[in-house]
Amino acid sequence: MANLTRRQWLKVGLAVGGMVTFGLSYRDVAKRAIDGLLNGTSGKVTRDRIFGNALIPEAQAQTHWQQNPQQTIAMTQCFGCWTQCGIRARVNADGKVIRIAGNPYHPLSQEHPIDSSVPFSEAMEQLAGESGLDARSTACARGATLLESLYSPLRLLEPMKRVGKRGEGKWQRISFEQLIEEVVEGGDLFGEGHVDGLRAIHAPDTPIDAKHPSFGPKTNQLLVTNTSDEGRDAFLRRFALNSFGSKNFGAHGAYCGLAYRAGSGALMGDLDKNPHVKPDWENVEFALFMGTSPAQSGNPFKRQARQLASARLRENFQYV
Repeated sequence: MANLTRRQWLKVGLAVGGMVTFGLSYRDVAKRAIDGLLNGTSGKVTRDRIFGNALIPEAQAQTHWQQNPQQTIAMTQCFGCWTQCGIRARVNADGKVIRIAGNPYHPLSQEHPIDSSVPFSEAMEQLAGESGLDARSTACARGATLLESLYSPLRLLEPMKRVGKRGEGKWQRISFEQLIEEVVEGGDLFGEGHVDGLRAIHAPDTPIDAKHPSFGPKTNQLLVTNTSDEGRDAFLRRFALNSFGSKNFGAHGAYCGLAYRAGSGALMGDLDKNPHVKPDWENVEFALFMGTSPAQSGNPFKRQARQLASARLRENFQYV
């Protein structure tokens, strides 16, 4: 050590200083980690020493299915997308949904769904233990996060109005009364010039362009479109088509699955019904996917993911 040069001493000092600084900055983290190892908690009391704050099981299935009396299982459909897979929702005693999983009876949530004649308790028992590897019924990531659509503090509960330039992401909350007023009456709503409201364009006997009558009346300047049904589709259609008189109503399928359906229709020579084509997974030897990635997209992609995995076990199957 006595033969170290000044430069070497400087390096040693910097290294020691860095280690001390690192240790001090992570002192609290290290303490919590050690406390967690020794005491089973990092300072925040958990419900269970071993399982922490994990959800209490929905049932016990060692001998037979014993439902947790503090929870209810509700079979329903997922609206995370328009595949509408079957799911089971776990609801606690306060009526709050605490978890979403797959419905083993539903063909979109299980490659080999359990027959509907099988009693509920027997079906649930098949999800436990080693049999769960074969009988497991799942929800995809999008379905599992439906809890966010129910309970997220970031849910939009009031109308939002753009207050900046397009693309700036600046918005403000407004009342429903202001929303109705501006939509009906129009005005210089965004500081970019006058925008006609519904009152101004509700002219079923006035053409948009007299020189081009095929455009139809001014009421066709209203486009009504929706992203889902959920019981509101019929109301929106009645308003747009029957009440206001616009021909321009676009359901979500117009910009979601129509391209796929039209492609299927062209392939099958039936552009009137546009059949929903699916692979014959049990017999197909070569599958060509265009514009979609199996197991990541498509309808129903979750079931197709299982079917694709099973098909890949066969030596005579290939796909691109």
